[in-house]
Amino acid sequence: MAAVAVLGVGMMMMCISSSVAAVILSGEEKKPVVPKTPAEIAAEKAVADAAKAKADADTAQAAADALAADPDATPAEIAAAKLVADNAAAAAADAATTATAATTTATAATTEILPNGVYTLKGGRNQKYCVDEAGKVICDRDAVGAWEKFTINKEGDKYSLKGSRNQKYCTDEAGKVICDRDAVGAWEKFTVEKHGDKFSLKGGRNQKYCTDEAGKVICDRDAVGAWEKFTLTAI
Repeated sequence: MAAVAVLGVGMMMMCISSSVAAVILSGEEKKPVVPKTPAEIAAEKAVADAAKAKADADTAQAAADALAADPDATPAEIAAAKLVADNAAAAAADAATTATAATTTATAATTEILPNGVYTLKGGRNQKYCVDEAGKVICDRDAVGAWEKFTINKEGDKYSLKGSRNQKYCTDEAGKVICDRDAVGAWEKFTVEKHGDKFSLKGGRNQKYCTDEAGKVICDRDAVGAWEKFTLTAI
């Protein structure tokens, strides 16, 4: 009996393996599903609602047209049907506007120039990693350690940077960038611009571009050159 049981289990495992192999060979292997963002879900619902509103408006207009062509319809019935059609058309127009706005929001969210996350920054002067050092940010490291990681978050149309040494926000202070603030104010918000595969940072104090200068990062430049372009890599 034990031998029969073992044989049965073995045949079952062979069948399962064959089924799995068949699925893989037939190209039916399941791919991981990427979850949709709340904005994408809202946009899909808005588009579906707009499509339904348009269909309802078309149906109401067809009914109004048919009633208007009916010689037995009274003026009151024709007027009532026209009112229903006009209201449905207005609702469809509103739904279409909402769908357009929701789609625009969803698209902007998925094409964000710099998604929130932890990044390394590499300066443009010598292509060295920037570090949250005591008293300043400086780009002079050859490898990434704990202090060479920065948390970047969207703040309206700007971004905040938080150093990893003491988890303090970086600020555009006179003469240098330093990560020693507990909260985000005007000077802790940086404007990020994309330049090919690199990024420029503009400080919040005087709206000057930050540069990878010898010994420190400082935001005092009017234009973007090689030293004002940083390589940002998500971790």
